Amino acid sequence: MMSKIKFLMVAVLICFSLFINAQEGNNTNDSSIWYSYTTEGEMISCELLEDKIVYRSPFNSDDAKNVSTLWIRKKLDKDHFVVYNKLRKPQYAILHIAQSNANVLKITTVLKGDSIESLEKDFQGNKLPAWIGLFEKDWYSEKYIKQLKNSPGLDELKRADLLTAMQWRKPLSSQIQEYLKDTQGKRQFMIYRFVNEFRNRKLVELGYNPYKRVSYNFKKQFEGDEEILNLLFEEIKF
Repeated sequence: MMSKIKFLMVAVLICFSLFINAQEGNNTNDSSIWYSYTTEGEMISCELLEDKIVYRSPFNSDDAKNVSTLWIRKKLDKDHFVVYNKLRKPQYAILHIAQSNANVLKITTVLKGDSIESLEKDFQGNKLPAWIGLFEKDWYSEKYIKQLKNSPGLDELKRADLLTAMQWRKPLSSQIQEYLKDTQGKRQFMIYRFVNEFRNRKLVELGYNPYKRVSYNFKKQFEGDEEILNLLFEEIKF
């Protein structure tokens, strides 16, 4: 009798264990969360799921007004996705999403349109603007974002590192000129945004957090250094 009871108890425990494991398997939802910063230094997040991409600003908000969802309608290849949001104009877009390494995800909106068909046609016809890379945004893993929180800000920026981060002309010049040509020179202010984003990306690579909310004054930090001050404050011309 005791052996039968022991057998039943073991059987129940095995079944319970299998049930728990099955439940855990059913509850898993493949996703990854990446983090970035706004120009004002606010942290935002991007969650990639099988059928959608969820943006939050700030990064942990559940308030509907701070959450934007892009529904994935079609995968064109391993890195390009057609997404949809009824609140945007136009409602469809193609995103390029690719990891450059384990800690950095790059997302770029490469085309916008009113239908999947029109976007596919333009994409297959290679109608991507030559300057589209200027709008690429870096997103960081949770591990890396924790590291960035403890990285030095712009108030601790060294001269040599700033010089490195300001060498934007060779990689960006042709794209910026194409952008100005296509927009008929009406969006000159965007040049400074492109240069600033390039500089910040380089500073992150150099171990800084340029988005860190700290007090700094470049004119005072580099007072008398004409080379640095010209790079920082001169009017950008071609």
